[in-house]
Amino acid sequence: MNTRVKVCVWTCAWVCLAVGTGYAQQATASKDTSLGDIARQIKAEKAKESKTKPTLVLTNDTIARSDTTPGFNASSAKKNSSEAAPDDSSSAEKHDAEYFRSHQKRLEDQLQTHQRELSVLQQKLGQNQMQYYPNPQDSLMQQYTRGDIDKLTAQIDAKKQQIDDDEKAIDDLREQLRREGGDPGWLRQ
Repeated sequence: MNTRVKVCVWTCAWVCLAVGTGYAQQATASKDTSLGDIARQIKAEKAKESKTKPTLVLTNDTIARSDTTPGFNASSAKKNSSEAAPDDSSSAEKHDAEYFRSHQKRLEDQLQTHQRELSVLQQKLGQNQMQYYPNPQDSLMQQYTRGDIDKLTAQIDAKKQQIDDDEKAIDDLREQLRREGGDPGWLRQ
């Protein structure tokens, strides 16, 4: 009786395996699309999309530069602007409330970002000054060079200068509003 049960179980297992394999072959046979064909279809669709979309090309002429652009030297810009336009009254134009609000918003956002970055750098400096090194060689090198602390201190000084520049830019915007005779309420939120 025991061998009959084993034979029955093995027979059922083989039947289930055969049915499962047949079903899997039928499922793959119905999908005759190969991976290469799918890749060609996607590539053709992307080519059609790129033909319909215009490509944006950025040049120095299409990008407006300002004093707050990263990597932009404000002192050279002041020299260039004083050489290019010696008479401020001829090139002065009146700006509306939207101009002043958008510039103030951008400058305040930049100031807040720099303030947050400064606080992160100060936290890192505090951690590095209290740093424990389990390797005595690292401790000796830190006591000798203090390279990472000096680097963070330089970054903090640079960030403080950026914050001062941001605050000066906001003050300059307020001064520009006053010179142009705009309403001081335009800069209130």
